[in-house]
Amino acid sequence: MYRIAPLLFVCILLSAGCLAADDSPAEAGVSLIAPVDPIPIFDGQATYAGIIGEETPQIRANYSMGYVAIAPGNATPPHRLIGTAELVYVLDGTAEIRCDNETVTAREGETVLLPEGVLQSIVSAGDADLRYITVSQPAYTPEIEISGDELDAVNVKTDGRPIVVADPHEGIEWDLESGVAAFTLVNPVLMNETTIPVGYSVACVELLPGGYLGYDGILGSSDLLYVIEGEIEVATPGGETIRVPAGSAAYVRPDQVKETRNAADSTTRLLSFIDPAWTLEKTVLFA
Repeated sequence: MYRIAPLLFVCILLSAGCLAADDSPAEAGVSLIAPVDPIPIFDGQATYAGIIGEETPQIRANYSMGYVAIAPGNATPPHRLIGTAELVYVLDGTAEIRCDNETVTAREGETVLLPEGVLQSIVSAGDADLRYITVSQPAYTPEIEISGDELDAVNVKTDGRPIVVADPHEGIEWDLESGVAAFTLVNPVLMNETTIPVGYSVACVELLPGGYLGYDGILGSSDLLYVIEGEIEVATPGGETIRVPAGSAAYVRPDQVKETRNAADSTTRLLSFIDPAWTLEKTVLFA
C-alpha cells in the first residue's frame, strides 16, 4: 500500500486575454449536473446514482462517475473491472476495500485508487451508511465487469496494490487571500514517486464564506466540480451563471473561462476533477 502526501493545487500564473472559443452546440460552457434517482446494484447490496456517463450524453468525457451508497454490513461482491482503474473517494462511513490480496480501510475524506483488473470488493464496515464517489477510467460499461461464475472462467492474473491517498488535512494547508484552501489528492503528472493509473487529477477545495476563485481557464482540460457540502456559484464572462448545491456538480468544458464563488453562509467543500490532469502551465488566471 502506498500513502501519498497531498500536494498544492493552487496556480499562481497571472495573465490577461481570452482562451480559444469552442462553439460546439452539444456542450455548454458550464453545465449543471443534478442528482438522478439511485438504482439498486449488486442484487440490492448497494445503490448507484450516475453523475457522468450514460446520464450525460451531452458531455464528452473519457471517464464515468457516480455516487454509491451501501448500508452497514452490505458489500459489493468480488468482481474485476477489465482495463479500467477505479477511484473511490469516501464521503461518509467506513469502507473496507479488498484489492487482490490486500485489504485497506478508508474513511471520510480518504481516496483509494484500484488498479485495472484487480479482484475487488467494498464492504460498509461502520455503523452508518457508506457513501462514496466512484470514478472509472476508461468509462465503465457492463462488458468490462466480471463477477460470479465468470471469475473462474476468465484467466486474469494480477497482483495490484491499492494506492491510498491521505486525508488532505493531515498535510500542509495552503490558504489564499481569496479565502480558499486547495489540496491535490491525485495527479499523475505531479506525483511521480509512484505510478498513478489514471490520466485525470483530483483536488479537494475548501471555500470560506465569501471565498472565491477568480476568473481562470484550463487549457485543453475539463473541470468537474462536485460539491460535497455548501453551495457554489459558477459564472462565465459571457453571462452564464449556475448555482450548484451539495450533491450536485458543475461541468466546465475545456478552455472555458469561469469564476467560482462560495454561495453559502458556511464553508463549502468540493472536489475538482480535471481531465487531462492539471499542471501549472495549463492554467491562466485573469485579473
